[in-house]
Amino acid sequence: MPAPFDPAPFVLCAADEQAPAPRSVATPEGVGDRLRAAAFAELQAREAFLWAADAFCDASDVLRREWRALASAEDRHLGWLLGRMAARGEDPAARPVSGRLWAALTSCASAEGFEILIAKAEERGRLAGERFRTAMLPLDPESAAVFGRIADEEAAHVELARRHYPASAAAAGLS
Repeated sequence: MPAPFDPAPFVLCAADEQAPAPRSVATPEGVGDRLRAAAFAELQAREAFLWAADAFCDASDVLRREWRALASAEDRHLGWLLGRMAARGEDPAARPVSGRLWAALTSCASAEGFEILIAKAEERGRLAGERFRTAMLPLDPESAAVFGRIADEEAAHVELARRHYPASAAAAGLS
């Protein structure tokens, strides 16, 4: 059972359901869908880093401090995304989002397992941010810039796994 989690201001879909597929990135609604999904991913990551810093007795003090610092970075990203949503008139609760990332992260049995799983999620987010930086530019340059700034910072988050667990990071394709 995952640790308790408050998804506000977002609305979760049922645990056994998928979140609605995003609409075309070439439409205002599709940009909003991606802002919402990314913002919720940042919220889950922030809370997961804070949770992990307290939950894993096998994590070094250095790693715990780094997780707490990353939680601050995730909070900054969340703020950028929510700010952009507000500027566009997007309601975070307008479409349900999936809590599966949170459930998976809080199911990890070790600091290493957690770090590798969240690094993989961060890398997926980084790659998506790079795509959105380009794809959204003609329609919404401000949102494109937000995704680009976040993608630039996510590379350092992935580096944490390489530094603390190099063999596992390489095996997970994070090299």
